[in-house]
Amino acid sequence: MESRPHLLPRLFIDVVLPGTIAALALVLALCVQQTHNLGERTDAAISLRMERLARQLETDEGTSPQAALDQTMHDNGQDERLLRVELHRPDGSLWSSGPAGVQGGAIYRSELTGNSHVPSWLSLQVDTASLHRAQGLVWLLGGLCAVGILLLAWLARLTLRHRVLEPLSQVQGALHELVNARHPTPDAAPASAEFEQVRQTLQHLSDLQEEQRRDWNAIQRDNAIEALDRLRQSQAATRSKSQFIALVSHHFRQPLQALELFAGSLDSDTESNSDGEQQSLLRQMRSSIAAMTRLLDALLEISRLDAGVIAVKPVGFTAAELFMRDRTSLSHEAALQQVTLVWRGSHHHLHGDADVAASLLYQLASNAISNAAHGRVLIAARRRGQAIRIEVRDNGPGIAVIHQQRIFEEFVQLQTAENERRGGYGLGLAIAERLARLLGTRIGLRSEPGSGSTFWFELPCMPAMERHTTPRNHPSPAWRQAG
Repeated sequence: MESRPHLLPRLFIDVVLPGTIAALALVLALCVQQTHNLGERTDAAISLRMERLARQLETDEGTSPQAALDQTMHDNGQDERLLRVELHRPDGSLWSSGPAGVQGGAIYRSELTGNSHVPSWLSLQVDTASLHRAQGLVWLLGGLCAVGILLLAWLARLTLRHRVLEPLSQVQGALHELVNARHPTPDAAPASAEFEQVRQTLQHLSDLQEEQRRDWNAIQRDNAIEALDRLRQSQAATRSKSQFIALVSHHFRQPLQALELFAGSLDSDTESNSDGEQQSLLRQMRSSIAAMTRLLDALLEISRLDAGVIAVKPVGFTAAELFMRDRTSLSHEAALQQVTLVWRGSHHHLHGDADVAASLLYQLASNAISNAAHGRVLIAARRRGQAIRIEVRDNGPGIAVIHQQRIFEEFVQLQTAENERRGGYGLGLAIAERLARLLGTRIGLRSEPGSGSTFWFELPCMPAMERHTTPRNHPSPAWRQAG
């Protein structure tokens, strides 16, 4: 809908103005025609009188015309339109009736032929004041009609404003209120039945909107209650799972430690007996016990991370100290996988929990070494604004985009032949993701199939006042071998 200042002139021009112009043109035409008719009637009456006088003069050609002229002036009666009558004879004589020297009026002349070859002239001086008054009255009435038409046009404009624009403005305001989810308040006394129907429709829409709003609020309230119940159930299930895993890991850890001790004692006995078959079986048993121990340790650590019992203690440390935490262990893994391990950016200063950061780096580096057999792994620290980015880059097979979120879930491993050869349970990146959350950061990933993978996380720079503080050395957790 057009705005009110533009709609009113548009409606006036399209609806009222054509009829107004047509009515004014009609009044003008009628005034012109009536004025012309009055003039023609006056001319016809004077011509008829002159014709009668001319016939009378021709009939009385041998007598004096004065009597006929006086009679014509006498017959003028109450009209008083004839001011003077004159007859010009061919011999130069002048016969007249009426006062001489009268100014004004219109002079009508007619030629009288008679029996002579030289014509006579008959002239009538007529007072046209009454004609002019009649014509002026016609124009006065026409002007009054024009004023009435203009007044009607102005009233039509007021009617458009009151009957159309104001109800439309109310409708527009009501629609605006509906759009903004508010209850509209249209005029209780609309200008017409059509706008009454519009008002009822808007009221119905408002009632429907209010009903839908109540239903939606009820649905949202129910959904919120249901979501809260599900969250509580999920949290309860998570706690139960963590408690169950911790309990199972604790109860399985002691038998596995006992089995490992028994295997160690059996290993010393079989070495003296030099039985190759028994030694092979014993190595397989010790490998299985170690794998089960790593799995239980990883499950126990996941339960501890989910339970939130690990406290973060931020301190200042350097990238070199972070790299040295597990450099020996990672170098040993790289040697087993025939991977070239490269370290860069040891001079940067970081701030955070050094133990958790070292555990997170170990998980990412161990995962890279496992996926880049006979390849190369780069561990680097790079400055990114006010943070230090720790990157782990490998030239392994890469990860497709559709799998880049799934690999951080528990027990998720991409189905490749390398996974089957190197073992693992798909828990390393799940632990890394929890450690990143514990540090208040996140793990970034950039990878394409056939182009390797780059994992990273960021830590804040160490404040200058803490750069001379040496962090405490803590042993690396045993579950780092479980990924």
